[in-house]
Amino acid sequence: MGTTECDGMRQTLLSVGVVCCLFFSGCLGFATDEEEAIRLDVVVNEELLVLETVYEEGEWISSTIVTFEFDFSGSTSDVAIQTFGLTMDDGRAASVEANVQQHISIDVEHHGMYTVSLYAVDSSGNNVSQEMQIVVEHSIHWTESDTGNPQSLYFDATPGNEGPAPLYVLLNSTVSNPSPLLEVNGRDVDVEWGVLNADGKCMGHRELIENGGSYTWNTLHFAPIEMHEVELTIHEGQDSVNVDHRIELRYTE
Repeated sequence: MGTTECDGMRQTLLSVGVVCCLFFSGCLGFATDEEEAIRLDVVVNEELLVLETVYEEGEWISSTIVTFEFDFSGSTSDVAIQTFGLTMDDGRAASVEANVQQHISIDVEHHGMYTVSLYAVDSSGNNVSQEMQIVVEHSIHWTESDTGNPQSLYFDATPGNEGPAPLYVLLNSTVSNPSPLLEVNGRDVDVEWGVLNADGKCMGHRELIENGGSYTWNTLHFAPIEMHEVELTIHEGQDSVNVDHRIELRYTE
């Protein structure tokens, strides 16, 4: 056999080898793609919601619950998806049969920055997941009218999971010193605010409010933890005042 014929056979064998390698490489790539066949696409109605609590005359009136709705309907797979589900870092979990329902609703009644793990499982047993963060802040409104002995307002800065504490608490407190109906013996009033935690008084302010006037104390307390008390003390002056506290536990700037 001549050198030319040998060279031709070598080229033929090399070509066949290359084709085989490409063929098997394509098959292996296809198998890998099948393992990643689920495309998880989840939309949530809101990423931040606010709880609201109302007190009137120092008595609890109402508290809201917020609801997050997760829409899995945009998810696709090369084979049938069997299950959509989620787990939250407060220990709760929920799942639905994908051919029946593509939405999952979760109620939250405690403030916090929550991590939600969303997942889908197809009929081949493939499982794809992704994480999403949702935030629940808390707004508290407290009022007292014509009081000579204001009550303390308590709020808990502990989140509903084991996540981070609120970024800060915002206090907006207005005390009004109403004038007597007949303007008899109307006086200025000396009031003092105090915000207390487990370590004692962490913030405070004192103000002399003239007869018929009002004063608003705005303040921030960063990284609050555990239980807090907002107290208001009348040191001297008119017997009664009107109180309006607004507190916001914030996780976002």
